[in-house]
Amino acid sequence: MSARASLVASLLAIVALALSACSSAPLRELIQPSKGAAALATGLREYDDGEYPEAARNLQAAIDLGLTERELAKAHKSLAFIHCASGRERACREEFRKALSVDPGLELTPAEAGHPVWGPIFASVKAAPAPFALAKQQYESGDYAESAKTFQGAINEGLSDKELASAHKHLAFIHCAANREKLCRDEFRKALAVDPTLELTPAEAGHPVWGPIFASLKSGPAPFKLALQQYEAGDYAESAKNFRGAIDQGLSDKELASAHKHLAFIHCAANRQKLCREEFRKAIAADPTLDLAPAEAGHPVWGPIFRSVKAGH
Repeated sequence: MSARASLVASLLAIVALALSACSSAPLRELIQPSKGAAALATGLREYDDGEYPEAARNLQAAIDLGLTERELAKAHKSLAFIHCASGRERACREEFRKALSVDPGLELTPAEAGHPVWGPIFASVKAAPAPFALAKQQYESGDYAESAKTFQGAINEGLSDKELASAHKHLAFIHCAANREKLCRDEFRKALAVDPTLELTPAEAGHPVWGPIFASLKSGPAPFKLALQQYEAGDYAESAKNFRGAIDQGLSDKELASAHKHLAFIHCAANRQKLCREEFRKAIAADPTLDLAPAEAGHPVWGPIFRSVKAGH
């Protein structure tokens, strides 16, 4: 074989090796970065610089935009560190649980594990039995009462979106099977709020009780989206009704914060400042990292009120 042919063969072998490795997560992320990769990089850099509020905003933005599982675990882990460092232990535990639900094999580096605050918290969360997995086992064994309690506990402690949708779905099954149709519908709505693409398996969809209920909710209009459309069209009275209805039916934390934010805008525009402040407080309680868009923040009425509420006044 000539030297040129040998060189070409070597290059082809290298290319083939690279292509065969594209299934590995790190290389795939380099070739096809996730939608939230840039925000994640910014958030991690701000975290390293000690800019924790800015880091938290960008890390959450990265999660909302979409990350690979490896990136998602890193984002939740970093958010846990921020919450722990700020004395928010419950939020810290929730973020660690979310990180571990994405990557059950997640471990801290020796330096991270040695931290006096979040090191022991991570260790306790890691050692604890996973409530979501236990709840599914209880459900499969027919222990529905205990399963419902465990699913609710898992929801309260914090789950990934995929697990959260599944938890609400199984709670819906339990309520439907016990003829609690309103609660069944509420749980299905919450599941669909977390994952609008959620579908039942063929066996689940064929159930004579919850199958038709899920199908009716899946095909019906989403109150939250309808409320946003009405708000944009200037139909504030109907928008407010639908936002409140959507809140009562159940929303994800992100949608809940947005619903309360828009209700605050509506109250502010009608000079109901007390109600405006209350809705902003509820929005920030649902999402402590919430900020207004530049156009929203510049509004002469609700802009200053939001900043005042955000500052704790």
